[in-house]
Amino acid sequence: YLLTLYLQKTLGFSALAAGVSFGVLGAGTVVGGLVAPRLLARTSTPAVLVGGGIVQAVSTAALLFLGTTTGASLALLLPATFLGGVGNMLVIVGFMVTATSGLPDAEQGLATGLASMSQQVGITMGTPVMSAVVTAGTAGAATASAVHRGVTTAIAVNAALVLLGVAAAALLLRGRTARPSG
Repeated sequence: YLLTLYLQKTLGFSALAAGVSFGVLGAGTVVGGLVAPRLLARTSTPAVLVGGGIVQAVSTAALLFLGTTTGASLALLLPATFLGGVGNMLVIVGFMVTATSGLPDAEQGLATGLASMSQQVGITMGTPVMSAVVTAGTAGAATASAVHRGVTTAIAVNAALVLLGVAAAALLLRGRTARPSG
């Protein structure tokens, strides 16, 4: 949502052009989904979860350098969203494996449902919270530069929240080296 605002209100993209640019993010999530099982097999669930979170946080933080010109901004936005998609999918896979590993078969469905619900709650809460941050960052102005400033503020908050999640996962999963059974 934040980047859609940025692309349309700051760079002047049409809704279609903004949407098409997110194909790169989708490709990143596909790559992350393909890489995650291999990384899980070679390392551990916490390593994939924390490593993916670091990739996502760094990719998100890179977006702080988005400017107001199209060429330079796309040169940063496209690789950052691709890598952010890879990192995000690593986090999702690592999270789901962590949430369901070591449970009896009879509890797998419940654990999966609770983990999926927590993701949906996060998405449901994240969009309005980030929208409020953007609005506060614009100081009530609707100009392209104000939207850019508001989106940049929200990106900084988003990157900080991802880093907080990475730190929590690293701390709470410290010493856990189990690999998923399969």
